[in-house]
This record gives sequence, structure tokens and C-alpha cells, in this order.
Amino acid sequence: MKINAKIAALAGAALLMGSVAFAANSYDGATDDYELPQGFTFYNEVSSDTVEMIGSYYNKTQAGKDETDRYQVEFAGIKEKIGITYNSEKFEFELAPAFMLKDNNQHWAKAKNKVGNDTTRSDFALNNDDLSFAWTNLDWHVRFTPFDIVDFNLHNDVRTPGGYLPIVDQWQSAANLQGEGIGIVFKPIDGLRIALEVPMGFGIKSSPNFLDAEYEDRNKDADDGEGSLKMSFGKSDSDYRFRFNAGVDYKLLEMITIGATVHNVLNRDARAYGLYANASISFIDFNLGYTYNGDATRVSFLDFADPVTVKIGGHHKAHLAVTAAFGDFTAQLETLFNIMKKQSAYDLYAGLKVGYGLLPGKFDLALAAGVAYDLGNGENGRLFYREQGGDNKNINEISGTRSKKGSYKNGEFKTAAPMVEIQPGITYKTGANTFGVKANLQYWLDGEGSYAASVPVSWKYEF
Repeated sequence: MKINAKIAALAGAALLMGSVAFAANSYDGATDDYELPQGFTFYNEVSSDTVEMIGSYYNKTQAGKDETDRYQVEFAGIKEKIGITYNSEKFEFELAPAFMLKDNNQHWAKAKNKVGNDTTRSDFALNNDDLSFAWTNLDWHVRFTPFDIVDFNLHNDVRTPGGYLPIVDQWQSAANLQGEGIGIVFKPIDGLRIALEVPMGFGIKSSPNFLDAEYEDRNKDADDGEGSLKMSFGKSDSDYRFRFNAGVDYKLLEMITIGATVHNVLNRDARAYGLYANASISFIDFNLGYTYNGDATRVSFLDFADPVTVKIGGHHKAHLAVTAAFGDFTAQLETLFNIMKKQSAYDLYAGLKVGYGLLPGKFDLALAAGVAYDLGNGENGRLFYREQGGDNKNINEISGTRSKKGSYKNGEFKTAAPMVEIQPGITYKTGANTFGVKANLQYWLDGEGSYAASVPVSWKYEF
């Protein structure tokens, strides 16, 4: 991801000035202790998936051939994220750059191809292109509330709660009343929020202009809703629609929140809608929603590169999530469904998670499991086998799914194999430190033993 140099410089200057201000105002000479002023928090998080593994087994049942396998194991890299936040009734601010130390050339990798040949690098010398260290993300936002009835936001996600899937920790994209742009939220009465936003680049990509626009094909059917083309200033302005988002939600009786959004209001091709509801009744919390033309949603615990990442897309998606808390025990159930079954590689996801506070607030255990199914022979995102020169070859058309064992003939797409996953995890908190360990495992029911795995660990220090 490219980050605009001006934004980077501004962010660095803000962080430096903030650090100087803290040192000047919060030093206690008697105790040699530094404390952030009230309203400020600081955190540092170091995390790693440790290893990333992906593999398939071949020829197990074919007579006359040895049992051979193909797999790859590599170092997942180390991520460092440093954040500083300030929160008050009138002003809110966050700056959190993230850096990544990564095995750029698979120096620490082990692999074997499908005929059993070891393809591990024979050159064990550590070269300067084997490692990369660069920032991977810059989270930041500003909220300013000069009056009780209005918020001004800069690059600030303001989401309606019904659009959240807690197990996979994913928001429906259309659930954002406003996000990476300049926005204003009106609050004329208690519980009501009316949001307007102009999305902007802000250094997320290199551009001569912060404003974004998307191409609209006037010859397309209004219901087609296919993707859009970023603006090229060489085109006629009449062919483009500048991006503009709007949303509203209302909280009723401190129990139910209903929200609705429209993204890309001016562009029928890229327009997206969302209808969401959240209800908190006693010890149970419900999230319910419908999304039209939103972004594909990752529903796997693994998030490294395709073809491991499993997503559910399509023009029409519906979801339901339920969370229940019984003392130190919590249970969550969620599902996401693509209504138009030919528009996504996977169409149905369901997840279950249970947690128990062995030492409440100190030591927590959790176990999550999920399944994903392809309900139809969709034409998008299919990973399939094709006969070519007498050999089945793996073709990844768009994005990550796995197909059933078989070949590709006469333009017929194969149904993606069902995927199952499991994630046990432990969290331990002591003082300002939080330690976490998980194990992610995915397995495809494709008859070949295809799998993927990682072992995330993390340490977060916050005060």
C-alpha cells in the first residue's frame, strides 16, 4: 500500500510534537515516572502469524504411483504497530502506523512439489533482498465536536452496529455511515445520527488529487452493478460520478439500533446499499443485515494470500450474528449468505465461537469453528482444474477458493469444495500487558487433503 509522503510527514510531525508535549507536561521528577495526560492512551503491539503453511496430497489412491505430497511452509513475518489516541467529549484523535519485517524472498521456507521433489532454496546465504522492513498501514482519524448536535470527522469510520460479524471480526463495507474521507454527522435528537461523507484518497494511494470518482457505463443495465473504473482525467467529465456517501441510524429505547446507508449515491454502477439492525435484550445481542453490491467479506480465520483466503461476495448478501453472555461464559453464532449463488466462489458461511474466563479479566480461553459452502457453479473467483496437454493444471482466476477434484471442460466451472476451519486461542492479561496465542487450521473436503494453517502470537502493551 502506498502512503502519500505529505501525509506521512504530517503524521510523523504530529507524533513527534505529541511526544514532546507529553515529556514536557507529564514528567514527575519525584518518582521518575512518565504518565500520559488524562484522555490519552498509548499502545504498542507486536504480532506474528509465526508460520504460514499450505499443502495438498496427491496420488494416494492411484495404482502404481507413490504417495507424494505438495506443501509449503514459510516464515510469516513480524508486525509492529504503535498507536496513540486521545478521546474527550469534544475531540478525538488516533495515529497508529504499522511496520512489517518480512521474509521477502522465502529465505526461511520449506516446500515440496507434487512429485515429491524438494524445492527449498539451496542458497542458504542471507541476501539483502531476502528481508524487507516497511510500513504496511497507517491508521488515523480525527473527530471534532464543536456543538453537541454535530461531529466533523476526518478519515473516521462511523459504523452502524448491526453490520458486524464478531467471530471473523469483519464489518460489512456498506455498514459504514462514513469512513476514509471528510464527513459530518448530525445528531438533532438523542439516538439519531445522519451522516454525509465525501470519500477521499488521503495518501492511501498516489494521486494528484484527493478526490475520487468512478466511471459509469450508461449503456449498462441499472441492475448489473458490476465493478467500477477509477477516474482518468483524460475522459469526458460526463462519464464520471464523484463519490458521495450517506447514512442514518437511530437507537430506540437503548435497546435497538436501525441503520441504512447508500454508498456512491451518484453512480448507479458502483452504488451500494445497506440495511442493518442491532438489538440488545438482556444477555443476548443480535446483529442482522442486508447488503447490496458491497465488498466481498472475508470469512476465514486465515488472512494471508490467496488461494487460502475465503470470501463471500455477490450483489445481495444477508447476515445474522448472535452473542450471548452467561457470567464468565460467552457464545457466538453467525452466518453470512450470498443470495445470488452464481456470483461468488462461496455462498454460505456459518461460524460458532465459545469463550470462558478461567480467571476473569486475566486468563481467557476461546474456541471458534467455521464452515463455508459453494451452493452453485458460480463464475467468479473459481479455483479449478483444467485439462491442458493431458495434465491437470491449477488455474486461479480471481481469488481464493478450492475446487473439487476434476477437470474443466467446455467452459463448465466446478463447484468449490466445502471448507472447514478451527481456531483455539488463549489470552492472558497482566497489568498493561496482553498476550495472545492462537492456532488457525483450514481443511478443504476436496478428496486431496488440502489444508492451510498459521500460528498467530501477539503481545500488546497499553497505558
